[in-house]
This record gives sequence, C-alpha cells and structure tokens, in this order.
Amino acid sequence: GSGKAFVDTVVSLTGFALVGGPARQDAPRAVEALTNLGVPYLVSLPLVFQTTEEWLDSELGVHPVQVALQVALPELDGALEPIVFAGRDSNTGKSHSLPDRIESLAKRAINWASLRKKKNAEKKLAITVFSFPPDKGNVGTAAYLNVFGSIFRVLKNLKACGYDVGALPGNEMELIQSVLTQKEAKFNSTDLNIAYRMPVAEYTQLCEYSEALEENWGKPPGQLNSNGQELLVYGQQFGNVFIGVQPTFGYEGDPMRLLFSRSASPHHGFAAYYTFLEKIFKADAVLHFGTHGSLEFMPGKQVGMSGVCYPDSLIGSIPNLYYYAANNPSEATIAKRRSYANTISYLTPPAENAGLYKGLKELKELIASYQSMRESGRAEQICATIIETARQCNLDKVRTPARWQASGGG
Repeated sequence: GSGKAFVDTVVSLTGFALVGGPARQDAPRAVEALTNLGVPYLVSLPLVFQTTEEWLDSELGVHPVQVALQVALPELDGALEPIVFAGRDSNTGKSHSLPDRIESLAKRAINWASLRKKKNAEKKLAITVFSFPPDKGNVGTAAYLNVFGSIFRVLKNLKACGYDVGALPGNEMELIQSVLTQKEAKFNSTDLNIAYRMPVAEYTQLCEYSEALEENWGKPPGQLNSNGQELLVYGQQFGNVFIGVQPTFGYEGDPMRLLFSRSASPHHGFAAYYTFLEKIFKADAVLHFGTHGSLEFMPGKQVGMSGVCYPDSLIGSIPNLYYYAANNPSEATIAKRRSYANTISYLTPPAENAGLYKGLKELKELIASYQSMRESGRAEQICATIIETARQCNLDKVRTPARWQASGGG
C-alpha cells in the first residue's frame, strides 16, 4: 500500500509462473505486478525430472518438459537467469542443494540489487561491441544497428543521469577513432586501441578455469589477443564506462566446432577479456551492444548451466544487459538462458522496395510504351530511343551467357 518497493531483487525458487502457479498462467497480471515493483526478478529452479548425475551428464541440461513449465512460462512474466539451485539424489529421489549453484545465484542476485543502491556516479559499466567476421573490417558492427552512433547517444544519456563518463568525444566519429584508429578496423590488428595488457601470472591467478582451456589452446597467453607475452584487452575507457571489443571465438574456420564439440572451449584471450571486466575493471554491469556476440554460444548445456559451462564461467557474477534486435527472438532466448542476459529489444529499420533509378527507370517506361504500341504499328518509332538509353545505362557491356563463354568465363 505504500507504493514503494522494500526489496531490491526478487528471487523465486518455485520455478513457476508468478500468477497462476504450475497449472496455469496469467502473464498480464504478473507483468503488471512486476512493473509496479520495479526490481529484477530472478527465477531459479530445482531439478524435477532428472537426477543430479543425469543433469550433469546431459548436453541439453534441464529436461525439455521442465524447460517449458519452469523456464519458458516464467520468462513470459519477465523472469531472468534460470539457474538450477537443487538436484535430486539418484538413490532416494530426494532433493538436495547444489552449493556452487546457490553461491552463483546469491552473488548475481546481490549484484543486481547493488545496482539500485549504488550512486550512478560510482557505477562502472562495460559496453561490449563485437567483430564478426573478424577479418572483414567489422569491429563494432551489429545487425540492423548503427553501433557507435547508438553508443554515443547512450553515453550522453548516461552523463545526463549522473554517470561518470569522463571527457566524452565530440561526436560519433571521434568515438570510433578513440576505440578504433580506422573505421574499418580488423580484429587483432594495430587498428585497435589496447586498453589493458594482462600478465600471464595475473591471468592464471584471477581466471579460475584457465587450466581447462589448455587442452585446446595450450599454455597462456596463446596467439589470440596476445603479443606473445601478455594477453591484450582492446577498447577505451571513458570515466567509469569501458567500451571493449569482445574477442573472436577462435574457430573462425570451423565455427560449428565451437557449437557441437564437447571438448571445444573459449581461448585464453576470450577468458582474459571477461576476467578483466569482472576482476580488474570491476564492472557493476555489462551491456552487450547489438545482435550478436559469441558469449552465449560458448560450449555448455542448453538450459540450466552447471559450474563448468563456459557461458556461466565467463559472465561470472556480472549482471548482463543485452541490446538485441526485436526480429530475432530465438537467439535472444539463447542469450537469456545461457549467458543470463536481460535483453532489451531494438526495432529493425523500416524497409521498402528500392525500385529502379535514373536511366533504368526511364528505360522501363520506354519498354512499357513499346509493348503497348506494338499492335498499333508505331513501336519502331521508339526502338532507337530504347537502344540509346540502354547504352547510357551500360547494358551493352553486360555479359550475356554467350559472351561470357566466348571470353573464357566458366
């Protein structure tokens, strides 16, 4: 009745929809209640249809029936982070706690709550941009989005809300140049600004799972995001805001290996980037900017991550916000479930038929006139005009199949 929330985060352990329970759901009422509450809503779940061992051995993770009932339905309410907090004993069938998963859930819930407590001027935000394909000059691109133009507007809005964004560049182009020395920068090149050089000793100390990566990538620092002696983090810092470039996923020649091989893993440079965000920069939140990056596609279970699933290990305890295209809900769902992302949708640009232009438009009209005049016997009068217009459009230089074969084409 007071109209104000007395909690900073809600964690539901029922695994069911907020309104209606296991048998039915009333998403509109749930959304209304959560909107009025205005705090993060995390729904964790116990294993129901599997034993702990079955879940740990499963590539799918949580059983599909349980995903439908206890992950998908709460998501309609606005639920985040489907972390498994309890397993089932294979002998007795009784539920038991999973301490490492409970610790992860508690840390993440506390960090979400801290965002409401901390002053804006003290909050540290990491904005992550992507580079795919990595060798095509695509750093800072995303589907249907002007990435750096949008980030520049976000920075100005953050400044207006009291965030420390340091000395902002004057415009979008200056922002690009501060992170990339060239607009079409290629990943892992001198075109990218190096924000941090991480010694190998620091990396192995801070990244608890670094040894697990050595099976695929050898000893650190490796060859990716590295100068041979240190691991390199690319990006630029503006006050308490760090704009970083997510490392490539490492299997550019064989991307399906990352998705389907049980032994695949992120490389040391990828792990170093997220270790830097959490342990060195100490980000209060990370904003993945645009559709899409590689974090959510790293090896691990599909739903209900364990402690050895790489999306869980990489994101650690950092609240994850993800700016995602509204026309791609399937992959946005992957990001929500595997990297614990709170997705924020952006609309795709409106599209219309481009049609013809200049001489081609005139040529189309002439041909239409020719077709309508054929029966009247006056069509020959405009043939010369059609031929001349076609030449002006360089259509006489277009290779027909016969010309292509004559010129030695395959």
